[in-house]
Amino acid sequence: MPGKVLRIITRLNRGGPLRQLCALVPGLQQHGWSGPVLTGRVERGEADGTEALEAAGADVIRVRTLARGIDPSGELRAFKALLAAMRHHQPDLVHTHTAKAGALGRLAARVCGVPAVHTFHGHHLESGPGKAELARLAERGLARATAAAVALTSRQLRDLVSVHRVFPERKVHVIAPGMDLQAFREQALQEVPAALVPDTPQGVPRFLWTGRFVPVKAPRLLVEAVAHAKEPFHITMLGRGPLLRSVRATIRAHGLEERIACPGSVVNVAPWLRRADALVLCSRSEGAPLSVIEAQSLGKPVVVTTVGGLPDLIEHEGTGLWVPPGDPLALARALDRMASDDALRQRLGAAGAEGVEARFGGARLAADHAALYEQVVGPR
Repeated sequence: MPGKVLRIITRLNRGGPLRQLCALVPGLQQHGWSGPVLTGRVERGEADGTEALEAAGADVIRVRTLARGIDPSGELRAFKALLAAMRHHQPDLVHTHTAKAGALGRLAARVCGVPAVHTFHGHHLESGPGKAELARLAERGLARATAAAVALTSRQLRDLVSVHRVFPERKVHVIAPGMDLQAFREQALQEVPAALVPDTPQGVPRFLWTGRFVPVKAPRLLVEAVAHAKEPFHITMLGRGPLLRSVRATIRAHGLEERIACPGSVVNVAPWLRRADALVLCSRSEGAPLSVIEAQSLGKPVVVTTVGGLPDLIEHEGTGLWVPPGDPLALARALDRMASDDALRQRLGAAGAEGVEARFGGARLAADHAALYEQVVGPR
């Protein structure tokens, strides 16, 4: 039954979709599904993850005209390139990831008569009033060219089917995110460069925030929460982005230089998470971020906002703590509680680590996708 699958993704920046592909490619090969990955170019300032995917065994083919943003002439050239690739490789199935690749790839697959699967990694259907409505209209049309859609969480399924009404329920399949957790644990054994390690007092809990410094990740909200917090703890904020300079200015304005460090972006987050006592996410919108799965694989508790698929990945009072988005006082109370209660951190971290491989491991991810592929392609 297995066959050839052509995967298409807009860009291979270092993030959740890349890490899932790094687990899917070798995992699906064991189930008999193989084929190249077509991708465009990363944006300026982004780290290119092509090398990591090739190391996982993928044949990566660059489509130079495939890129984020709106460029009609570039999109037409990218569409023609995808058509040519499909006619050359003759896949049994096309699997698209991310918005632009999902639109052009599914349309090209429809023209070639190849069934297409699309994974929704984020929440671009809620990206803003005008933009989101256009995205929803586009997805309603693309639903006809989609044999199956993959939602990462049950909340995402609800959004696609009931809230935004872009897909019929029969076409949407929930496949929880996954990754190579053993490889991540091995990466975590590396040492953090001594020059970047913040000087924190003995016994003070250390929390980690990681992501791009952009409005949707709400990094300034975290600084405001620390300003309201009463317990001693230290936060390291890893990453870069357009808000980094203003966040550093806000830290100075509140006199929090000894409580918050912003060392920039790092290639390997794993050792930073290993030495942290908890992970903090305060985003306004999220899909199903792998950072919370990584934290659970290392036995770390998590503080998250109740947005996107986060409540599906983290159990309140079970494996972490929930706070409402946009509320610095609620976030401050959660951080104070996590900092002051060693037993709570141990209990939540241990609960998250229990069964994490079965829930979010790469083998489970590949097996679920192989079953979906066989269902979509059917007898041949």
